[in-house]
Amino acid sequence: MSSAQPPVDRYAQHLGIEVTGHGGGRAEALVTVAEDHLNPHETTHGAFIFAVVGTAVAAAANDDEHTGVASSIHIDYLRPTRLGDTLHATAEVAERLPKEDIFVVRVTDPDGEVVARATARFTRRVRAE
Repeated sequence: MSSAQPPVDRYAQHLGIEVTGHGGGRAEALVTVAEDHLNPHETTHGAFIFAVVGTAVAAAANDDEHTGVASSIHIDYLRPTRLGDTLHATAEVAERLPKEDIFVVRVTDPDGEVVARATARFTRRVRAE
């Protein structure tokens, strides 16, 4: 992974999501679930998990070589998480098409269990110098 920092994602910063590594069509993001991230069932809000997925895949699609724009993201929520859980998202390019990349994103809980899985499609461009 690249040691360079990904472009600043102000929304991710606002939510407390940290990109911990990126480069070569791969990225990771970490966040600890806070009270503001909970739904009325006292589990992590699905929209928040979607934001974690979006942050990781955007960092993977926007590296030193490429810039990417999302055209679709499909997510499956597999199990709930709760206050204090640290979520770890890993996004990785699975298919490289002529002008698009298809990514697979997995979000895991502190026990390493997959809590959400997503696929994302990004239009890819070579980054201008």
